[in-house]
Amino acid sequence: MTSLSFAHEEMVEGEYYTLLDENKKVIHYSGLRVHVGDEYINADNERYKVVELDGNKAKCKYVGKEKMPTIKAPKSAWGINFKNPLVPVTKGEDKTIAVYVTHSDESYIPGDGTESISGEGGIYDVANAFAERLKAHGFKVVFSDNNHNPHDIYAYDRSRKTASSLLKDNPVAIFDVHRDAIPANMYSSNVKGKDVTKIKLVVGRTNPNSNSNLEFAKKIKVAMDEKKAGLSNGIFLGKGDYNQDLSPRAMLIEVGAHENDKEAAIEGAKQFADVIPLVVGVTETNKNTGENKNAATTIVIILLILAFTIAGFYFINKAPSNG
Repeated sequence: MTSLSFAHEEMVEGEYYTLLDENKKVIHYSGLRVHVGDEYINADNERYKVVELDGNKAKCKYVGKEKMPTIKAPKSAWGINFKNPLVPVTKGEDKTIAVYVTHSDESYIPGDGTESISGEGGIYDVANAFAERLKAHGFKVVFSDNNHNPHDIYAYDRSRKTASSLLKDNPVAIFDVHRDAIPANMYSSNVKGKDVTKIKLVVGRTNPNSNSNLEFAKKIKVAMDEKKAGLSNGIFLGKGDYNQDLSPRAMLIEVGAHENDKEAAIEGAKQFADVIPLVVGVTETNKNTGENKNAATTIVIILLILAFTIAGFYFINKAPSNG
């Protein structure tokens, strides 16, 4: 576990890696320690690979446009599009999602007043908002507020016990909620008229499930792009496992950075929860979410139009002739 633990090392608060392309243009920043072989898929699905390190600068090679999953949208009898989930859930399967926090101290300076609060960081407010929104969508959520301090390279070893325990509930997915430590502007966004922080997906590339984890991440990103344009901050493939060897649908999410406003992070987490039903196959009909009433409304309108058309046809044909 030692080599994996060191792969999980993060930069000192205020320091970060700068990822540059062949033309020395900034691709992204990373608060996680970057290694040669790490990769990044940006918001436009362009994939880059780190080929050389020069201090805190990571020189990257353009790999190409990443092939992303497609969202199939079969048509109903009335011609209305209903999107299929990217990861269909077996009928009758318990739609459970697990949520936990590895770095218990992570906080947001605007909102918490500091970037670190031992054992009870503002990240728990973000994770809880994510969990509550998932419940509103009809999921059963198992949420752990276990403390995994200190925030060191062995935090993932400690949170592994929490993740393993949550997996006993057989969730369809498990999320480890974090916040980044890079400039706030890299996460600031506005989605659906609300200020949010973007969500970055992190995949551990050195674990047996890395291919499955990446495919899951890509499906999540496609759903974000479909429903919440501007929410995605790409996918980072870093050295380490991040406990994702425990499940093919384990995902680490970075919800903003330490200098982003916590309320924007909370809103980002809520909007991220709104895309999960499209990913794992829960129909979005819960009135409390304010999402996806369009299909039902369209059906009602079509039925009303059909009824009025039939009634009009009936009265026209029954009307007395003037001749």
